Amino acid sequence: MMLTSLVSGMLLAAVSVHAIPASFDGMTISDITWTGQVVENGPMVNFSGPSLYAIEQSIAAVYPGFTWASAPRSIDQDAATADLHSSDDSTDIPTPSLLKCWEGGAGDADSVHINEGVNYLQSVPGWCNNGPGPNNCGQISCSYNSAIMWCNHNPYPYKTLCQDFAKYARAVMTGCHYTTRESAHYNVWTRGTQNDELGFSVIAAKPNQDC
Repeated sequence: MMLTSLVSGMLLAAVSVHAIPASFDGMTISDITWTGQVVENGPMVNFSGPSLYAIEQSIAAVYPGFTWASAPRSIDQDAATADLHSSDDSTDIPTPSLLKCWEGGAGDADSVHINEGVNYLQSVPGWCNNGPGPNNCGQISCSYNSAIMWCNHNPYPYKTLCQDFAKYARAVMTGCHYTTRESAHYNVWTRGTQNDELGFSVIAAKPNQDC
């Protein structure tokens, strides 16, 4: 209990980063809260921030050397990662009929950088929390103007394994894409929203503000 209070207090002092919205009109942009263990056999703690990268940096400010890769992982988290790499396409995939291509965000994003965000999500243990909706959205990752967000549309807070968002962003990337050619160079673009029956959605798209 004392450790949790100490971490929370140090976090408030450490977090000074603000979110770069990847939103469009109608969204409420909120910080994400991460819940998990920072050290083996340690207590469950909460860290909040505008993105998972910002949260990782905040934890490292309290626990020098911390990375998502160094954090303890539960059996459930290992199983989630195994599903992401499964060769069986029927294993726990988002519902294709709930994929909306060319919706969400401010424009099309580079698939290469969305894929980097997917790979990053696969390294994140623990749980992601968002406040009650509808359209309560948090930015998961954003680089090279390619953002991944998730939105809670339920009238109550929602919590799920952070790794789960990877398969939703991947569903957008694989289901909504086109290729352009510039001289001898090809670019693959993507944009879309993968909804879920549980009342949340994941968006992969270009953000409103550069990142």
